[in-house]
This record gives sequence, structure tokens and C-alpha cells, in this order.
Amino acid sequence: MRKILAVDDHPINLDLLEQIIKIFYPGFKFLGAKSGEEGITRAIEFQPDLILLDIMMPGLNGYDTCKELKKDPKTKHIPIIMVSALGHDSNERIKGLDAGADSFLSKPFDKVELRAQINVALRIKDYQERLKSLNSELLLAEERERRRIAENLHDSLGQTLSLAYMNLTSVDIDGCAPKVKKTFDFTTELINKAVKESRSLTYDLSPPILYELGLIPAVKWKLEEFESKHKIQTQLYFDDKNPEIKKEFTIFLFRIVVELLNNIVKHAKASNVEVRIESENNLFKMTVTDNGCGIDTNKIKDTRIKNGGFGLFSISERMENINGSFHIQPGDKGTVAEIVLPLYNRITT
Repeated sequence: MRKILAVDDHPINLDLLEQIIKIFYPGFKFLGAKSGEEGITRAIEFQPDLILLDIMMPGLNGYDTCKELKKDPKTKHIPIIMVSALGHDSNERIKGLDAGADSFLSKPFDKVELRAQINVALRIKDYQERLKSLNSELLLAEERERRRIAENLHDSLGQTLSLAYMNLTSVDIDGCAPKVKKTFDFTTELINKAVKESRSLTYDLSPPILYELGLIPAVKWKLEEFESKHKIQTQLYFDDKNPEIKKEFTIFLFRIVVELLNNIVKHAKASNVEVRIESENNLFKMTVTDNGCGIDTNKIKDTRIKNGGFGLFSISERMENINGSFHIQPGDKGTVAEIVLPLYNRITT
């Protein structure tokens, strides 16, 4: 059932809004909150489709409530309409929109105008949800293609190279001329190298461990490979909880770790990398920390996709699409990248 939350410290206003919602949106559930603090709590708990928010309230006012809602990964995707007597003042309307509100309605309001604004907000939210769903489908399609290519590499090219290597190494070359033997050994070594590179490429394209065992074993495997290849020490910390996250989100989280590790190799000059995975307060959190030269925060927003990689900008955009967040900033030493995803995105079937 779709839900609309109204936050207003006057019970009469809440009763009026409830009656209007019942008339125009009979299939919706109405939720009321009498303070900004209660509104935030109910928004997190019930995940409404829309929030109607008053401004002048004791304690946390509407502006601060809106900022808190838009800052929290669990609620920032919910559209907010500010409904206030201050709406006649353009400065107050600007202040509300700057706080994160999607629109502003002045009191006393016309119920038909309120209905029109609610319709617009819900329509935009529906479009956003469709785009997010499309993004997930595109991500899954990309992963399916990666997996298909990986399987072809393994089943066709990889096995052909392995068979060629086995056949060559079974040939008796003791009686051959030194020049022939040298060429034979060199060719054998090239094929052996191609077998290893084919296997490595197969795992990079679509690591079976990610699909068979899940995110944490896949990250552990990737860190071990990263440490062996680049001689950079790694540590992985995770709690005992094992939240079930949608498959496409798990795949994307793994790709983020890979992209961040690639950035560390290219830019950080680090000697140590720490990955921490934890879940608490209905949030999945993954932090990647290095002890390198740090990052210029002024350049983060200008980062774009390069050389086929996600790029930091793309990571941030994709996290937005799944109602998560991505932050990267200088740490005490090096750089700290944090990925946060609400756990209401977990599998519920």
C-alpha cells in the first residue's frame, strides 16, 4: 500500500490533511507526525511515497527536518512538499527548496492545488523508480554478458590452450637440435602464459566465487589477488551478520571495490588498504581506506568515467540510483571511501 506522511505540530492541520488524502487518494495510507523528530522516525520506519512537511514547529523545524531527511540514505529519495503559511515569502520558499524540498505550497491552500502538487510529486517519483529499475536491468544485462564471455573464454579458448600445452609438453624433444628445442620451450612457455592470462581474465570478467558464495568471500578473494599482484598489504574486517542484498546490488558493490582498488594502484601510492563491511541500524556500510597520498576533494566532482571504468562520479550516480550514497574524503592518512546502502533493499521474497 502506498503511503503519505504529514508532519505538522497542529492536530487540526493533520486531521484536515488526512480527510483530503482519504477523498483524493482512497487507496493510500495516511501517516501523521506532530514533530520533526517524529516525522524522521516515521519516515525511516514506514518509507512513505511522499512527505507533507510544515515549517514552523517546536524543536526541529521544517527546514532542519528536511535537511535530515535528505541527508539520510534511507529517506533521501522521498519527495517532500513543504506546506506552510510562510510560503508567501519568496525568501522562505527559496530556503525550503535549498533545504531539499521538491516543492512549496502556501497556507491556507486550495485542496485542488494540493492534489495537483501531490500528483506531480508522485509522478516524478514513479519515473525515478522506473529509471532505477532500468538501471538495475542494464547492470544485470552487463553482468550476464560478462558471464557469457567468461564462460566462452573458459570453455573454448581456455580449454584449447590447455590442451595445446599438454600436447606440447608430452612431446619428446631430447633428440632435437638445440635451436629447435629452444624454440619449442619458448613456445610452450608462451602457451602456458596465455593459459594463465585467460584464466585471470575469466575471473576478472565474472568471478564465480561472487555468484556461488557471495560478496564477502568475493571481496576477500579480490584483496588476496590485489595484495599478491601489487605488493600492497590488505585487511578485511566484517561482522557476523549476513544481510541478504539484491543480486544486482551485490554485483555492483563488488564492482565498486574493484574500481576503488584500481584507483588506489593508479593514484594513491599506498602501502596498505583496509576494507570494512558492516551492517547496523538497517544500513549496509562498506568502507575502503588506504594510507596513500590522499585525494583533492575539489577535484572529486570533476571525476568522470575514463578508460571504460566507472569513475568516482559514476559510482556516486549509480549509488544514487539504488537509494544509497557514496562519499570519498581525505582520512588521517590517505583516503577514505564509504558506501552506504539501506537494507530495505534486501531480498524480501
